[in-house]
Amino acid sequence: MGKRRSCRRTDGENKIHEKAVKLRKMTDEQLVHYVEDRAEKARSEGINQGKGQKESEPQISAVDFVEEISRISGIGKVTMSKIRRLLDRRLAGDMDD
Repeated sequence: MGKRRSCRRTDGENKIHEKAVKLRKMTDEQLVHYVEDRAEKARSEGINQGKGQKESEPQISAVDFVEEISRISGIGKVTMSKIRRLLDRRLAGDMDD
């Protein structure tokens, strides 16, 4: 059997084909190491992306939060004062109810 012609494949398809041939020629040990390395790289990139997203999340102030809650129908002035006191205590570090 002769060599197959690659003239009908695009450059992108040729690159994919070369990678596939390379993977098929790997030994079991090489293949396991390759997959483990790729998984570790993906895990690392995911952790780094998560750190960047966490830092960029906007913070809401306690005043804005209470203001937003006060617009909910059914929450009166007494309930709002209880929510403000609870929020102030929690922000001060007092976790006892």
